[in-house]
Amino acid sequence: MFFKKIETKGLSHYSYMIGDGNDIAIIDPMRDVQVYMHEAREAGMRIKYIFETHRNEDFIAGSMELAEKTGATIYISAHEDLKHVYGEKIRDGFELVIGEITLKAIHTPGHTLGHMSYAVYEEKVKKAFMVFTGDCLFMGDLGRTDFYGEENLEKMTELLYKSVFEKLLPMGDHVILCPAHGAGSACGESMDERDSSSFGYEKITNRLLQFNSKKLFVEDFARMRIKPRYFERMEELNVKGSDFVGDEVILNVLTVDEIVKMKDKIILLDARTKEGFIGGHIPGSIYLPKGNISAFLGSIFMPEEKIAFVIDGQIGEMEEIYWYCRRMGFDNIVGYLPDGIEMWQQNGHEVEQLATISAKAYKEMTKNHDFILLDIRNDNEVEKKDPDKNKVSIPLKSLYESLGKLDLKKRLYILCGSGNRATTAAAYLTTKGYDVVVITGGIEMYRNFV
Repeated sequence: MFFKKIETKGLSHYSYMIGDGNDIAIIDPMRDVQVYMHEAREAGMRIKYIFETHRNEDFIAGSMELAEKTGATIYISAHEDLKHVYGEKIRDGFELVIGEITLKAIHTPGHTLGHMSYAVYEEKVKKAFMVFTGDCLFMGDLGRTDFYGEENLEKMTELLYKSVFEKLLPMGDHVILCPAHGAGSACGESMDERDSSSFGYEKITNRLLQFNSKKLFVEDFARMRIKPRYFERMEELNVKGSDFVGDEVILNVLTVDEIVKMKDKIILLDARTKEGFIGGHIPGSIYLPKGNISAFLGSIFMPEEKIAFVIDGQIGEMEEIYWYCRRMGFDNIVGYLPDGIEMWQQNGHEVEQLATISAKAYKEMTKNHDFILLDIRNDNEVEKKDPDKNKVSIPLKSLYESLGKLDLKKRLYILCGSGNRATTAAAYLTTKGYDVVVITGGIEMYRNFV
């Protein structure tokens, strides 16, 4: 048997290759598909089948491009009609034999109505030894159930309960868990940072699997969550199809003069260090390092917007950033400015700096000062001992739609976990005319002085 797990860097997405004999099946391929073709060539095998667990919201699936390049058949769920322009529709119980293994489709609704999981059986063994669970069951978490609106929240959460507790877990503690996402994905809130797990281990460690009734589970889990702006665009492209991306990186090096001319018509993203951005950046640019692109680019901006990057000259990192963006549908990348700030200043242009305050100084300042504390952390990060004077809580992912909650006449002190997200928020709010100060060290440092 051939098996390989492929991690999509920047998205915390997992896809899988599984096969036997001459043929391989791909589960939930990412947009740039060359890695699957390379691995198949290395193994001396052919990609013949592609399975999607559901219509993904956080990245563009590569099923259509991979099928065109290999001739593989795409299988999608027949339990929900989303008007796909591609794919052979299959239902619960569908089986496909590949050499001495069998893949069996299991309808597991909850995250979506048509969601499918795929169990793997070895020849002559009645029990499954591995299940590709998509966005149904994760390591330490479960798939969100709020995509169909608050009016369907209870119904979808009940469906998820039945899928997990009545279909998947009874398959046995020995079953290897193969989810579509890991820690850091926008499709979950508290995934564990582990590379592997089993149904049995999840039953012991996963908090959401400790409920002994559907009623208690629904009461705990059924709630609306923040939906990043770009999800709707991904949903559309994963039904109607998107442009193929091939394997070539198309990146233009920009000059300072070009940046000056286009600066008001593009989103200029600074992917340098937080300290470098705070110390000096191109006016109007937004701090967004490589590690935060998948989490926040699509929460602040829309995929159709034109973007350019400022970096420190590391082209390898810029190429990674390029794929991070394209996997999320951000295709309008006009280029990048290498050695950005140095080139900018050498050409006679001024830089801007962000105002900062240490956590200790902020604690002292709040005793007699008129201000707003903007806490951009998620609700599950907040503790009772955290600062709350004059606080307005707006998670960074929904800041773009909540500016009406902030008073333009008051200074905003911005708090996050370590100062990273606060720097992004401060840069964004500066472009909207707000007077902002970043609390350096964030809540991690603040708690040291409580």
